[in-house]
Amino acid sequence: MKVDKQSGYTFLELLLVLSVVIILTIVIIPIGDRWIQKQSEEEALQTLIATIHHAQAYAIAHEAFTSIQFRNSGGAYSLYTPDSVRYSTIDFPEGMRWIANGNRIRAVEFHQNGHIINPGTLIIRTSTGDKRLTLQLQHGRILVYDQ
Repeated sequence: MKVDKQSGYTFLELLLVLSVVIILTIVIIPIGDRWIQKQSEEEALQTLIATIHHAQAYAIAHEAFTSIQFRNSGGAYSLYTPDSVRYSTIDFPEGMRWIANGNRIRAVEFHQNGHIINPGTLIIRTSTGDKRLTLQLQHGRILVYDQ
C-alpha cells in the first residue's frame, strides 16, 4: 500500500517568513549603522586622548618640543616631533572633526619638560554632539576630561 502524504511548507508560509525577515532587516540595519558610527567615534576620541598622552611622554623622554596639529579642516591630526618631522597622521571617522570656531586651542603643544604650552579645551564635533576635552597641567602630567 502506497501512502501519498507530502510534508513541507506551503508557498504562503514561506512568503510570510521572508516578509518578517525583510521587515526585521529594514528595522535593524539603520540601528546597526548608528551603533557602528558611535563606536568608531568613541574609539577615535580615545585614540586622540592616547596621542595627547604619547606626545607628552615623548616630550619628557626625549626632552624635545612636540605638538599635535589639526589638518584637513579638522578632519585629521598629526603628531609632530623635533625638526617638524611628522610622526603620525590620524584621520577622524566620517562626520567627526575638530572645530575651529569656539576652540581656543589651535594645536596641543608640549615643552621639553612635558608641560603643556596652551592649556584649554578642545571641541570635537561628533554625530552625537560636541565633545569637550579639557587639557590642564596637574602634578606634572596632563589630565584629559571628556565632558
